Amino acid sequence: MRRLAGKRIVVTRAEQQAADLCGLLEAEGAIPIRCPSIRIAAPDSYEALDAGLHRLHEYRWIVFTSANAVRAVLDRMRQIDVPDGALAATYVAAVGPRTLHELEARGIPVAYVPEEHRSAALAEQLQVESGARILLPRSEIASRDPIGTLRGRGVEVDAVVAYRTVLAPHNPTVVAELRRGFDAITFTSPSTVEGFIHARPEWRDLLRSAIVVTVGPVTSAAVRSAGIHMHFEARGRTMEGLTEALVAALTKHFPGVEETARA
Repeated sequence: MRRLAGKRIVVTRAEQQAADLCGLLEAEGAIPIRCPSIRIAAPDSYEALDAGLHRLHEYRWIVFTSANAVRAVLDRMRQIDVPDGALAATYVAAVGPRTLHELEARGIPVAYVPEEHRSAALAEQLQVESGARILLPRSEIASRDPIGTLRGRGVEVDAVVAYRTVLAPHNPTVVAELRRGFDAITFTSPSTVEGFIHARPEWRDLLRSAIVVTVGPVTSAAVRSAGIHMHFEARGRTMEGLTEALVAALTKHFPGVEETARA
């Protein structure tokens, strides 16, 4: 049953991250419109990251709060000839299922994933003793709250920039596709919300008339802060959960979706 048959869904993830969601949407019969509103870039300097990677044995934990951080760190390790096996010298924590999957796909054992898939929960619940040292590779725009929480517990945190999240300009083809109209739009991080809205001021109006689906509470808060009505929030912060939320949203607002899919 192709539950999203013919529905035009905007995907705002970075280009290198969009394939999994687009694949799930296509399997449901949807037409994904790739509209990357951010792109992942190298940090201004690798000095702090490289120093931490060369001293992995000194850390009790390395904490990953995004799949982007996993890719950035492991790619950099190969560039500077630090073997993946060096991670065996420390415990590895992942914030949630997407980050966990990225690590496991690269053969990296994960010792801890919080039940609530938020960086704040990870910082609060991580089993680490006072005085221990943690490496936290992150984006330059990531919230600093987890750092403050860990340091408040007496943990020494080396928070290093592993990648940058920058706004991506939209090419004329994408603009034309958006002007043709769409049924729903997906946001997977606060930066995708910011990138979409800042690309063209008039696009804020498009969001007021579209079904908006987000991947979690932090992204939902960014949507609400932008003055946009949010229809649905995915459960589980996965692309599968986001797809199911889209089905629920479109079924609720367009009751004929499932009947059309069965025909």
